[in-house]
Formats: sequence, C-alpha cells, structure tokens
Amino acid sequence: MNYKNAITMTTLSVIAVFAIVSFAGFQIADTDAALAAPQPSKFVFAEGVSATAEFKFRDGTELAPITYFIQTAGFGTTTFNQDDDPRAPSGVTGRSKPAFTLEKSVGETPYLYEAADQTQKNALNAGMEFPYKFFDVTVYLNAGSVELRSFEYRDCQMKGYIVTTRADNEEAYSGKTVFAVVDQFAFECDGYAPNNPAMDKMHTTEHAKTISSSDLKSTDKWEPGFSQK
Repeated sequence: MNYKNAITMTTLSVIAVFAIVSFAGFQIADTDAALAAPQPSKFVFAEGVSATAEFKFRDGTELAPITYFIQTAGFGTTTFNQDDDPRAPSGVTGRSKPAFTLEKSVGETPYLYEAADQTQKNALNAGMEFPYKFFDVTVYLNAGSVELRSFEYRDCQMKGYIVTTRADNEEAYSGKTVFAVVDQFAFECDGYAPNNPAMDKMHTTEHAKTISSSDLKSTDKWEPGFSQK
C-alpha cells in the first residue's frame, strides 16, 4: 500500500467512525449549557427553576443540587476585594456581611462535610486557621440548561450546620407520606457579586459590516447603477 492509499484509507476510517457515532445518537456537549447538578427525581420545582451550588475548596471543587436557597443578608455590601477585582473598593462598609442558607439532600459532598467538621472542631478557637475555614461558593439558578441568575460569594465561612428531616405538607393519595433527610447550612462571606446573564446577552451585539464615510469617495464600493459625475 502506497502513501496515497494509506491517506485515503485513514480518511474513510474517520468518516466511518463519525457515522457510527451519529447513528448511535451521541452528541457533542453544549459548552454554553448552564452549570447544573441533577435534582432528586422526587422533587418538583415550579417553572422548572432549580438551584445548584458550586463549592470551591483548596483541595477541589464539587457541585450539589440545592432544594432551598435563601439570601439572609448582604444586599448593598461591597463586592469582591481588590485582589479579585481592581474596580472593587477596598474599604469595609457598615452593612452586614453577605450571608445565605442552603438545604440539600444528605450525601455526595465530602469537601463540604469536611468544612463543617473542621469548623466544629475549631469552634472554640475563633482565631484558629484550618484548611477548610475559607472557601468560595457560586449559586446558579437555572431553568433546564438556561442560566437565569447566579450569585458569587468569596471567602465564605460556615456559620451553622444541622441535619433534619422534612415531610410532605399534605398526605398523598396513596396514604403514604414522603420523608427527606436533608443538610442545612448557613454561610457568611466577605465578597458578593450577582450576575444577570440575560442582560449580558442583550449587551452583546455583533458589529455590522458598514461602509465608512471615507469609503464613499471610492466608486468601486458603490452599488451597480450608480456612477460618479
């Protein structure tokens, strides 16, 4: 087999692989899709809007589906410090720090649990430094694959953690009540910034191809039927 035939066979093999993949129903992932963690199948969210939290620790990052997200303080405070955003003011305001609470089903967040455990162990030593004392959290509010809102929190500390059990408010037709064992967390942070993806898209416009005034003197850019007198 000569070099030309080898190239031809390689090309046909690549085409065949893509044909098999397409027939099998595989698709390339959408890189613009919202960052979201699968919610438990038993939970129903109005209008399909659900929350996902992204926790960034020094040892790694993890995602968690959130069933309850409540902002408890921080509206109107300063955003990121100057190390993160040069435009941000460096002074500390008199307003309360950004704070929020989250609730999720128990399990699948080892880093978050480690932060809770280390915080508990060092609860009596306010000035004590430990690896999971500070971390960042981003909360995404999504409708399917569309990101509606997101909130970035920096330098967060865990201020509370309990495990509790929730039950249906109404008894189901079958007479069975559904119970859920959940984690409840409270956080306080030093930085906060809201994001509005819909407005960001409105401000993103494509530059139209136009002829500048300097080009008007050049007849080669004029439409047919027009001539210079």
